Amino acid sequence: METTTIRLVRNATLRINYAGHNILVDPFFADKGTIQSALGVYKSPRVHLTMPICEVTEGLDMVLQTHIHPDHYDETVKQHLPKDILYYTQPQDKATVEQDGFTRVEVIEDKMTMGDMTIYRVSGHHGFGRIGEIMGPVSGYVLTAEGCPTVYLMGDCKWEDCIREMAERFKPDYIVVNSGGAVFPEFSKVDGCIIPDEAEVMQMLDELPAHIKLIAVHMDAIDHCQTTREILRNEAWHHGADMNRLIIPEDGETINL
Repeated sequence: METTTIRLVRNATLRINYAGHNILVDPFFADKGTIQSALGVYKSPRVHLTMPICEVTEGLDMVLQTHIHPDHYDETVKQHLPKDILYYTQPQDKATVEQDGFTRVEVIEDKMTMGDMTIYRVSGHHGFGRIGEIMGPVSGYVLTAEGCPTVYLMGDCKWEDCIREMAERFKPDYIVVNSGGAVFPEFSKVDGCIIPDEAEVMQMLDELPAHIKLIAVHMDAIDHCQTTREILRNEAWHHGADMNRLIIPEDGETINL
């Protein structure tokens, strides 16, 4: 079995080699500063890609889309991916991806199996209260295969009871957590951030079994993400977290699992 690898491209975009499959998660290829700011401060994305797009897209077997907010699926995606690539989405996003010209869009209702690999879809909440309603549906995915570590891609889901139950059910070795602490001030004053922030990541480390490692992504690229890598490291140090359990990759970095 090949080594399982996760490469952080930027924000929540990942290229994963898992059980012999090359998987692209949440493609976001936009040039720096070409998308409207979420807070009206800095246009998104705030940083350039650290690699050519062709390096991200070459040899892919499939795309795995957690949801289609513009920092996970932007207008340039349809320019850079072949229209006949196998494209997996949550049920609510299939029609939009098809409208963009992709011809092999498949929904993962509960799970799908390809060779030795099974991918399970996990629904969550992209925030709570009014802002959670506005954000709409979001999914995460659990990747399993004989001889491979179990990997849970949480997507933009908040840490809550239904996500805890999934972690207990699948017992992942790694959880990729979108740790940017994104906020919309008019709502977040009441309902909090819409993805985990540094405090929520510490809560996860405290509550999860000690063998589970977190890979923290979705930072330093979008202006409404208030948790940066530096802030997360500082919080982990202050919290006394085991840094062997918290992996904070840089853009372009590949992690061997």
